[in-house]
Amino acid sequence: MKNRIINRIKSLSYKNDSPHFLLAVSGGIDSMVMLDFFVKNQSNIDCKISVCHINHNYHSKSLKMSKIVSDYCNKNNIEHFNVILKKQVLNNNIESQLRKKRYNELEKIRTKINAHYIITAHHFDDQIETALMRILNSSSLDSIMGIKTLNNIIFRPLIDVSKNEINSYAKKNKIVYGIDPTNNDISLTRNFLRKKVVPLLEKIKPNLVIPFKDLENKIDDVKDVIDFSTNQFMNSEYINIDKEVVYIDKNYFLGLPFLMQVSILRILASEKKKFYFSKNLLRELRAFLRKNVTGSTKIINNCIINIDREFIILRMDKRNNNIYCKVGAGKKVDNDNFYFSWDYDKKPNRFSKDSTIEYVDASKFDKQLLIRNIDKNDRFTPLGMRGTKKVNDYLSDQKRSPVLKSDTLAICNNNDIVWVAGERINNKYRITKDSKVVAKLNFLRK
Repeated sequence: MKNRIINRIKSLSYKNDSPHFLLAVSGGIDSMVMLDFFVKNQSNIDCKISVCHINHNYHSKSLKMSKIVSDYCNKNNIEHFNVILKKQVLNNNIESQLRKKRYNELEKIRTKINAHYIITAHHFDDQIETALMRILNSSSLDSIMGIKTLNNIIFRPLIDVSKNEINSYAKKNKIVYGIDPTNNDISLTRNFLRKKVVPLLEKIKPNLVIPFKDLENKIDDVKDVIDFSTNQFMNSEYINIDKEVVYIDKNYFLGLPFLMQVSILRILASEKKKFYFSKNLLRELRAFLRKNVTGSTKIINNCIINIDREFIILRMDKRNNNIYCKVGAGKKVDNDNFYFSWDYDKKPNRFSKDSTIEYVDASKFDKQLLIRNIDKNDRFTPLGMRGTKKVNDYLSDQKRSPVLKSDTLAICNNNDIVWVAGERINNKYRITKDSKVVAKLNFLRK
């Protein structure tokens, strides 16, 4: 046990030779054993330790457990903080709510004292309970063994230590600790598994640590294979990254195992903001890919996934960067994405085939034209037609990809679309022999 914990700690990377650890100590047996271990092995670990006790003020033994922590720290001259939270009535997801409050307070103290890591006393029996909970919740493969040794600044050096080893250490070293009465509340899922389910499993397999450790190793092996295969795919001919747009060979991608598809999409969708798939999102994604409907769209982590005829296309959702700009005659808009200008002009002798230029009847123009994003409900009458048509439907008829659709802009006169920029003018604004006021519109996508 001693060597395993010390080796875990020494495996950490940090800038300073002597790291500063903030130990989260509840006063229960697990955290008091951890605290005592750090104190007695501080010279071997070569670190500075501080302690933080969070009193949730939630059960009858709260003050007693706070005193246990304070007495130990005072006796051993250890810097410690006792945070008392305001008592609240919690009805749903009690464990989750308390955990969130606890980690928020721990991070405040860590930042205040400039500690490198928050140290918690999670052990392998906690890992077993977590695995059972995740299986019951239909969690993803890589989250089943969900308690990571290192998660950003949260470090768990006891994660390979069993509860029996902790009990033995406490007995041998005469550790004083308190018992949280809420640990006997089997209405909480974790407590039910610990008190009712795990003992039954131990009758079948006395040392549950072994098979669950084996499961953890096998999951790690599968993750390694997926990571390796994903890396190979990212460097293959089946994917092309063009600026902010990613094109993936649809047929090849849909033939891959679902776990690989998830791994690839997670990397691509996490470029700017890291995220993890929830079980509901995984179900939705599986259904989305299986249906394989051309033109369908799915948004994940602000990343738009479009299924096209030959490709699966990914791009960042730019709906938060709406384009809405009024432009007066003789003025222009010139940015990194497009150029637009308009002015009054003479009726042309010959109409150009250049899609960046259009001449229109401007007799009913307002003082300014509006350039904006296409809305899903936008309608116009394409040149040469009588009835109106949705702009999205028109673009689909022209076999425009979802990417091109989302980039398309409308030039408007008040609420009227004059020109689906670069595509088609509104028949209502066509030039006729009776047109007396003409405008020249110029739009260029960069």
